[in-house]
Amino acid sequence: MENSYIAYFTEKDKKLEKVEKISSCILILNILKYLVSTAWEGKLISNKQYEDVAVKLEDIGGILGGWKRSLDNPKKKNHTL
Repeated sequence: MENSYIAYFTEKDKKLEKVEKISSCILILNILKYLVSTAWEGKLISNKQYEDVAVKLEDIGGILGGWKRSLDNPKKKNHTL
């Protein structure tokens, strides 16, 4: 969360820094997904708990991925006409 906060409030002229921060967030998110999956496989959390967390982590991953893509291609719009 710290990296996403820093990236969000970084000045526009320091875009490269933002991309690096978002990449760091994505890496941490992937590690968290792995740990949650391992906890589920080890029966430390229930199926329902795993499902609830996994859906939220996927949503966050989509948001971060979209943010990173928009920073990688600033001239490309996110929508088509």
